Amino acid sequence: MRSLQELDASQLTVEICFKCTNVKTALKYNEVPTRAALTAMITRTVKFIDANKTLSTPEEIEMTVNELLHTYPCFTLSDWRLACYMMAKEAFGPYYERLKLAQFVECFAKYEQLKAPVVNTIRENERQQYERETAEALRYITPEFGTEFNPIAARVQKADWMKGEDRLTYTEREEMRQRDKNRAK
Repeated sequence: MRSLQELDASQLTVEICFKCTNVKTALKYNEVPTRAALTAMITRTVKFIDANKTLSTPEEIEMTVNELLHTYPCFTLSDWRLACYMMAKEAFGPYYERLKLAQFVECFAKYEQLKAPVVNTIRENERQQYERETAEALRYITPEFGTEFNPIAARVQKADWMKGEDRLTYTEREEMRQRDKNRAK
């Protein structure tokens, strides 16, 4: 996959943005280039939309960047890029010749609402993966074979050893065969 700098903003998705560097982290490690990039994104958006009442001075742009950083600290650099691109496309509605701080905050809020279900799905998938991995890890460290009653053997019939999700591992089958031999003696 190409780097995000090479990736056109129209190709960005919320899933791709979710995996990128958080703005606060980027500011912590490279403050000057990060601020320059964020300021450039806002400036480019302002120039593209070309509204009559818009951000015009560097102080207004800096105030907008600071407010957006304060209001949306969880956004990634690519989230900013995608939100600005969507603003340029007027995906969040027309601006009626006004593009000031309030319009940026409103558009970023709409972007956050758009992003929320995707992030929830990603987090749910991560949670399910964690639960599967935990269950698999516990299966190997739980001392089920140390007692006379074997819950693994109790959950399946011998004929079902090799079917579906109740399939026993080679070690479990050997353990059960050994117990059957010991009982027979």
